[in-house]
Amino acid sequence: MSSATGPDRSVRPAQSGDARAIARLQRAAWRSLMGQGALDAQGITEEALADQWEATLASPRPGGTALLVALHGNTIVGFALAGPDEAGAASGDSAQSGAAAVAATQVYELTVDRNFRRSGHASRLLSAVADLTGGQLRVWVGVDDEERQRFYTSAGFAPSGAVRVMGDGYTQHMWWAERD
Repeated sequence: MSSATGPDRSVRPAQSGDARAIARLQRAAWRSLMGQGALDAQGITEEALADQWEATLASPRPGGTALLVALHGNTIVGFALAGPDEAGAASGDSAQSGAAAVAATQVYELTVDRNFRRSGHASRLLSAVADLTGGQLRVWVGVDDEERQRFYTSAGFAPSGAVRVMGDGYTQHMWWAERD
């Protein structure tokens, strides 16, 4: 009997053996953001990224962090990396109240393969990050990155007012969402 439901779509913690797939996704996202020339100039190769991810996956994860992959069938089509946001509290952003900063989790990276976008993978990854971490969720989004702005708006995020300019002049705004 055949199933009409299609491939499994799920999220799980990243594990040993996922490094090459994560590196492929990360390099493609960075190529889209920075351009091939910038990656080449900085020597950022898929092999170098895979080596770094292998080391990361072989090490214990610090508390409050999440490294997850999205699966479409048996294929890794996305990943998310999130952890404590110490920088937000140190910068004096609007999430700080009195002497104690609100606990927050920063989504450092959330990437889905272009061929699998609009399939719910990013939403599942973000939901899993929220389930596994604490406090507010925060993410830096490029001022011109309309696709990510739409995604985070649909997920209940809003700009916090915090802005940073990277060394190459790339401007980002911090977006945040309260956890229920």
